[in-house]
Amino acid sequence: MPIRLADTALMGLSHTGNMHIKGVLRSASSCILAALSLIPAILFAQVGNSGMAFLKLGVSGRGVSMADAMAGSVDGAAATYYNPAGLAPRTGNNGTQLMFMHKEWIQDTRMEFLGGSGPLSENDALGIAVVSTTVSDIEIRTRPGAPEGTFTARNFSAGASYGRRFSDNVRVGVTLKFLYEKILVDEASGFAFDFGTQIATPVENLTVGAVVANLGKLNALETEATALPALARIGPAYTFALSDDLYRFLLAADLVHIFPEGKTYFNAGTEVNFNRIASGRVGYQFGSTGRGFTAGVGLAYSVFALDYAYAPLSSDLGNTHTITLALNL
Repeated sequence: MPIRLADTALMGLSHTGNMHIKGVLRSASSCILAALSLIPAILFAQVGNSGMAFLKLGVSGRGVSMADAMAGSVDGAAATYYNPAGLAPRTGNNGTQLMFMHKEWIQDTRMEFLGGSGPLSENDALGIAVVSTTVSDIEIRTRPGAPEGTFTARNFSAGASYGRRFSDNVRVGVTLKFLYEKILVDEASGFAFDFGTQIATPVENLTVGAVVANLGKLNALETEATALPALARIGPAYTFALSDDLYRFLLAADLVHIFPEGKTYFNAGTEVNFNRIASGRVGYQFGSTGRGFTAGVGLAYSVFALDYAYAPLSSDLGNTHTITLALNL
């Protein structure tokens, strides 16, 4: 069974790993097959039966630092990833946002996100996003000894999102995305979509978000198609302020179920913002054997916002870092 780049991204396959391949290279799938013995069991349990695992990783410093508990609170460009309903204007027209993210994941795995969002009218908004994940310098071996070369495995998605406010209490959104993966000489492509909603409850400042994501399929990579990590997430977000709005607080939680893997996680996070300038955030992902505590900070000045997230991994797999730069117009 071929292994996809998304799986290597979560499992930390690096250029130092040995891939003892039987026979002459016919494709990247056969190149990576023998690497199963090198995959840390703790992350293999999380990857499960689906590939394209970058579709399960957060794309904003704010979101990652809050353990990706974003279904009910996300807005702006990050909504193209977490919940497209967050694009829809809350009160009148939202501004335009451009956002860039860089993530250093396990060893040589890197992820980039470039997204934008902007209003179409008082009730409608549009978003676009591109996500790229690479694992560099994977060694090619057909026999013991020095490697015969290296290659880079890639995953990529590009999508467009639409959000609409139906009333002051109900917002919905949809995302359509093109997916692509390449491992050495083999490549595959396909499509997927997300659908989400955010509902303001009768409780003041309490919003509930829900989304189903990654529904679609890829064509075969050599002989077998990648199973997408179709998932559902639902959760509340509650905001309140103290000291004449000087301190603003956000409490959020998401229940996430990944269907191909039969895995369920509970993500919880909180944010404290001072004077709409500086933010501190912490979160925790329950039910995961590889991830747990997360934390981060954010700074906003004029039209610029900078966010950073730190997420340590267990089993000596190191620490991950996510940095986001946003421009709010």
